[in-house]
Amino acid sequence: MSYSFPAEKFAVARDALMQPHPDGQHVALEKALIECRVGVHRMNRSKLDSTIRSRIFKLEGFMDSTGFSDADGDSAWTVRLKSLSDEERSEIFHLVDDLANFFASQEA
Repeated sequence: MSYSFPAEKFAVARDALMQPHPDGQHVALEKALIECRVGVHRMNRSKLDSTIRSRIFKLEGFMDSTGFSDADGDSAWTVRLKSLSDEERSEIFHLVDDLANFFASQEA
């Protein structure tokens, strides 16, 4: 199985998290998580080892906006991302970085 597409998407996500965004960190997180979502969409995860599947599952947990409601014109997802703690943002960065490295290594 080729992982070039997820490798590309996770590399873009990592870059988004490393650059300050003029509209705030939540916008950088949103851009990164959109790239991640696209990168794993329709992926056959059964071929991945349990550690990688677990990391994807954790990352998808940060994408879930269940229980958050729209406020002041912001989407529920934006409200969710704005409410993340520094520890959660750090965890997202590490998950994205680990997954970007994994998918890139599969293409080498």
